[in-house]
Amino acid sequence: MIKTVIFDLGGTLIEYAGEFDTWPELEQPGLDAAVAVLNESGLKLPRPKRFQTAAFEILPRRWAQATTGKQNLTTTGFLTEVLSTLEVQIPDERTLALATERYEAAVCAGAVAVPHGQAILEQLSADGYRLGLISNTMYSGQAHMLDLERFGLGQYFESLLFSADVNKWKPNRAPFTHVMAELRATPETTVFIGDDPGADVIGARGAGMHVIHFQSSDRFPASSAATPDATTDDLQQLGSVLLYMNGSRPG
Repeated sequence: MIKTVIFDLGGTLIEYAGEFDTWPELEQPGLDAAVAVLNESGLKLPRPKRFQTAAFEILPRRWAQATTGKQNLTTTGFLTEVLSTLEVQIPDERTLALATERYEAAVCAGAVAVPHGQAILEQLSADGYRLGLISNTMYSGQAHMLDLERFGLGQYFESLLFSADVNKWKPNRAPFTHVMAELRATPETTVFIGDDPGADVIGARGAGMHVIHFQSSDRFPASSAATPDATTDDLQQLGSVLLYMNGSRPG
């Protein structure tokens, strides 16, 4: 019987991609904000286009390393690597921290809540489910907590994991087992809900959990290895889906 529900964040409860056609294009506002801070500090940066090109060459590779468990990825580390690649002096810790903060805030400012997220969390909480969250992100958990509070979502979770904070990334087992342990849950009584067939569906299945694939967009390619227990494109349906998975037949 399902007693615990763990959610993905981006694309499941909060949409960060907006109208961007490609990733990492959505990071552009963050790059612009960070560059502004670095310029104000007196660093001699190359032309914006060169900075952008270097960043967009580094980020997909570093993301792949993080999600395969080879090396953690943080916004600060990413910006430091871009500057090193461009042979720019690394600024003092305070400046780098401010550039990181402005980067994350600029991207998060464009985020919007996925419809019905707050309502379904309230419903599931009232129904007695224990709720957790796992997010693959190079941003600090603090940045995403501000988003969760802004959209009225943070109060419902008993356990939250942001990958860069603890170097635990989906689809590896570590983030799933971490949150289940904090919730005192077992894989047999836990379901994970996420939009990415690879990181979410395959990852949660590998951790022995039940899985609901939330089809919020077409940005991910189909995968024959991703076999969820259920699929939905509307968070309003989660209550009924969980009843069905628990052996009930909702009206």
